[in-house]
Amino acid sequence: MKLHYNISGSGETLIFLHGAYVNSEIWNYQYAYFKHHYRVLTVDLRGHGRSPSSELSEYSVATFGEDLMHLLDDLEIKKSAICGLSLGSMVAQYVAANYPSRVKALVLVGATASLRLNLYERIITTIVFPKWVAMKLFSKLNTRSFMKVSFFIMWFMLGNKWLGSSDTREKIRKSIIQVHRSELKKIYSAVHSFRKQNLNSGSYPILLINGAFDSPVIHRHSRYITKSVSTRGTHYTLEGAGHACNHDQPLIFNEWVKVWLEKNSILPYNSVYKLDETKLDQRPLVKLGQLT
Repeated sequence: MKLHYNISGSGETLIFLHGAYVNSEIWNYQYAYFKHHYRVLTVDLRGHGRSPSSELSEYSVATFGEDLMHLLDDLEIKKSAICGLSLGSMVAQYVAANYPSRVKALVLVGATASLRLNLYERIITTIVFPKWVAMKLFSKLNTRSFMKVSFFIMWFMLGNKWLGSSDTREKIRKSIIQVHRSELKKIYSAVHSFRKQNLNSGSYPILLINGAFDSPVIHRHSRYITKSVSTRGTHYTLEGAGHACNHDQPLIFNEWVKVWLEKNSILPYNSVYKLDETKLDQRPLVKLGQLT
């Protein structure tokens, strides 16, 4: 599988993985910023953006994870820091659990630990909205109908704040429209089948970031992951932001990630820009998490 990607910059490799049904353009603000400090790689996962689809009837997180590993081998990238949003966070967890020697650090944004983390979620995914129902529904919808239904459900359950700013919502809409109808159920299959990964397989540090308006379920999952990896985990909440908090509040998001990477010895290749940490809590709409 030949994935579409963009790569720029020098030094330590920092990879950005997008969420389900969007594409690497959700990281445009991060790509523009971090390429001045790191070697940055953004990737369109299989069936997303400008990466091709395939003849597989369903995808799994392992499908996306193995695609990424093949790309890293082709690019001769032996070890990297990986930042994943939503589905991208699942892929990042898969890679870290199965290839710990290839991971320097993880940044998980809007992360899910498993679609069946507790009894309530098991009931939802097996009885209320089982996989076969979702697959049948998605096979009947075209991409525009899928987008409308998805946005309505999210708005009804969590409100527009979960979806992010108007600019972020428009970015997501434009990305979803690019997904071929045949890929809708395949991608959902990967999300639905995701289960807990062993993030204690290595010693890599983990940063979890949530937008304040993200789903309470996502916040709970992030807390669960942070607790499960003990002192290796750090959890921030970004005020004034939804699920794609990197796009809602890019300046703060970028600064947080860069400071955290430096604190964990993932150092930029130059020192042109040096962040003054004391100014972070003076930004509007932001509540700074405790830097540890």
